[in-house]
Amino acid sequence: MVVTIAMPSGPDSTDGTTRRRLLAGLGAGVAATIGGCSGRIPGTGPAHIEAETFAESGELRWEYPPRDDADGIGYAAVEFDRVLSESAEPGSLRFTLNSTVGGLAASEPYRGYEADWFRFRVGPPAEYATRHTVRMWVRPPTWPGVRLRYDRRGGRSDLVVTAPDVHTDGTITFPLVLDSGGETPPDRVHCAFTVQASRPGALGKTVRVSDSGTLDLGSVVDRST
Repeated sequence: MVVTIAMPSGPDSTDGTTRRRLLAGLGAGVAATIGGCSGRIPGTGPAHIEAETFAESGELRWEYPPRDDADGIGYAAVEFDRVLSESAEPGSLRFTLNSTVGGLAASEPYRGYEADWFRFRVGPPAEYATRHTVRMWVRPPTWPGVRLRYDRRGGRSDLVVTAPDVHTDGTITFPLVLDSGGETPPDRVHCAFTVQASRPGALGKTVRVSDSGTLDLGSVVDRST
């Protein structure tokens, strides 16, 4: 499988003003506040917490920590948007990667957390990759300092999208395109995420959560072409 990662140029500045400006365009009604120190005690690592997975038609979502009706620290999601008929290659698929920490997604006792960094991995199944040439890329908006790389794991070829220096709450999204070169698109994609979040202050806490799953596209993508 050949994965071509193409990323348009974004802002060079990584100061707080740039982050606030970009975040404001990522989701109306979501608060974005630039945080200070992480509050983590030197020499200690983050506490690992579990996530609860929700798989719906065209969406894979992880909420953490697992909860009933109350909000928690945040959530991550990979969502199928649509087939890009205007793409140079017909049948390209557009997804949205979503990392939300704190803000409107949090309630007591989980208020005050901010994302330190997060990472997504997305790729088609290995058996699909052996028969098709696939290109994946991220379109604007972008986050300052975002890193993209190609990685092979377990026979799959994944696009890895990492925002290494976030330090804010709210929602950050990345539109991702999977181009199967005009061939029949895959019926599923493998997805994984990792996020580290901190609550600032003397009594703050740092947590890390990772999970993975399969986004089923069989009911939302016409594969008859």
